[in-house]
Amino acid sequence: MFKLDKVSYRDILKIDHLELGSKKITAISGPSGGGKTTLLRLLINFISPDSGEILYKDKPLESYSPEVIRKKIKMLGQQPIMFGETIQEEFEIALNFANINEDNIDHYKELLEIVRVDKELNDKSSELSGGEKQRLALARLLLLKPEILLLDEPTASLDKGNQKHILDFLSEYAKTNGSKIIMVTHSPELTKDIAQEHIIISDGKVQEGAVIND
Repeated sequence: MFKLDKVSYRDILKIDHLELGSKKITAISGPSGGGKTTLLRLLINFISPDSGEILYKDKPLESYSPEVIRKKIKMLGQQPIMFGETIQEEFEIALNFANINEDNIDHYKELLEIVRVDKELNDKSSELSGGEKQRLALARLLLLKPEILLLDEPTASLDKGNQKHILDFLSEYAKTNGSKIIMVTHSPELTKDIAQEHIIISDGKVQEGAVIND
């Protein structure tokens, strides 16, 4: 899916060559400040590299319109923003932004159940805990069915039980929906059983021998 050649960004990231996203789930790990989140931001074109080229499906990423990128690639950050007053509005705003006509209350409820947010649709999103907001933001993205899901520490605010549940669900989701998932994690042991590709980034560089295709 993605190919990076001679890509650099400030003093944060310097990648000679990297191909990723062809597997169902790719896990990216490494120490804090190593450039993992910056890589995700480059892949969704939030920021542009200072040098080098990023290809998506063999075409320069910058050649895609913002509308196409927003449709095909979605990113969940570590501190997701809530846009609506209620949980239902979170889903509706996401659909409206993506120009998708759907008003399926049962689907909203199903997604809440999947991500284990035990709330009603008319509950205020501002009153959710950090972990609940993170899971709701994930459900919001799943509603849009992107080709690529970029997840930055998606289980960081969750207890062990919810961590396992979300990771197991993402593994099944990738198998059944055709989406590719690229996931940053500080705990590679969490993803070792579900990821087919493992990348270690440290000091802004992909470490030698760190890319493993199972």
